[in-house]
Amino acid sequence: MTRSPTPILIVDDETDLRSLLVEALQDLGYDAVGAANGIHAVELALKRHFPVIFTDLNMPGGMSGLDLIKRLHEIDPKSFPILMTGYATTEAAIEALKSGAYDFITKPFKFAEIEVSLGRALSHYGALRENESYQQDLEKLVEERTKETVKLKDDIERLFEGFVDASVTAIEARDPTTSGHSHRVAELTVGLAEAVNATEGGGWGGFNLTERQLRELRYASLLHDFGKVGVREQVLVKAKKLEEPRVEVLLQRIHQRGLESEVEALLKAWREGRPFEPSLVESLQAGARDEARRLIALVQRSNEPSVLPKEVAADLEHLDAMAFEHWSGGRKPVTEAHDLDALRIPKGSLTEMERREVESHVTHTFRFLEKIPWTGSLADVPAIAYAHHERLNGRGYPRKLTAEAIPPQSKMMAIADVFDALAASDRPYKVAVPVGKALDILAEETKAGLMDPDLFRIFVDAKVYERTAKAK
Repeated sequence: MTRSPTPILIVDDETDLRSLLVEALQDLGYDAVGAANGIHAVELALKRHFPVIFTDLNMPGGMSGLDLIKRLHEIDPKSFPILMTGYATTEAAIEALKSGAYDFITKPFKFAEIEVSLGRALSHYGALRENESYQQDLEKLVEERTKETVKLKDDIERLFEGFVDASVTAIEARDPTTSGHSHRVAELTVGLAEAVNATEGGGWGGFNLTERQLRELRYASLLHDFGKVGVREQVLVKAKKLEEPRVEVLLQRIHQRGLESEVEALLKAWREGRPFEPSLVESLQAGARDEARRLIALVQRSNEPSVLPKEVAADLEHLDAMAFEHWSGGRKPVTEAHDLDALRIPKGSLTEMERREVESHVTHTFRFLEKIPWTGSLADVPAIAYAHHERLNGRGYPRKLTAEAIPPQSKMMAIADVFDALAASDRPYKVAVPVGKALDILAEETKAGLMDPDLFRIFVDAKVYERTAKAK
């Protein structure tokens, strides 16, 4: 591609000198033009860009070479003015350079001096333009890279949000009855943290979570129960102490044992020589059936997850000695050891082993979360989720931490988690508790040293619990 000749402007009131320089530069391949005075030079400079401008110092028309240099600097600061003068002094040279001149040539001069000065000026000019071009390209590249980085960051955040949502879906798929729990706990926990940020007095008055920390807390809350994927489903959703198939077996055995008792009572009466009387038969049958019905009701009542009264637990001993005739011959016990162990559970539906298995979900959660390469701004997600079942008095799990060792964010999540577990919709193993009752229960746990009293007060005063009222 052929480049256009470089424009050069010659400003001098001496016509012969001006014409000579213009022609000489044109012969060298430059697009040289002349101007007789500063006013004319300004007019030309306003119309086009001249990389180098030679100007005489003293010119008629009221505008000196120094004035022109200053004006040219305003019009086109990229131009390189070179001052020509027959009155060369050190002061004049200094003044010219201060005014913005690139070089200073003393008249009379040889054309070779013009060439050298022009060559230096154009070389410097070219270097500056190349640097500008480089800077522009660099800025454009940086801008493009920044856009790509922002887009990549947004894509990663969307990807991570999708991962979190998928994880929550996986958790709730194991136990559909707790659907929405993770999102509600996140909403309540972040809401409590925001209320703490707005609190000026009390034990939490100086505590403040940044936007980054609130985001970190949200993720920890959403994923706090992910470890439940490592708990057997039949334990996770266990509504009664014994599963329905096993209860049916026990009740059928008790019923069969009742029928056997009827036959045994009749045979005994006949062996004793008692006459056959319908009233006697009915009496013996009724007694055996009443006892069977009583034991069936005992099993059904004991199988509920509610608190088991001591007298009911003691009555279960009657089942321990009962046996029935198996279809294959011989007698076998109506209940087995694990049946009675389950029915004797004082509260809830889980055996001690099953309870430990459910509690292990916290450790599973931590082990899962710590394998994720969290960025620095989210590094505490595993630790926050790990402590959400710890209690201030050391009676939580799994590490039995006390107040000082529990992260503040975990203390907030503990309140949100318990509240939602109490007030959420009916579950197979519990009925929903009204909001007021749920708050009363939390108040009792606070008094017992399980929950932070100041955090609970903020939770109530700021009505954080209302944030999920429509979501249940």
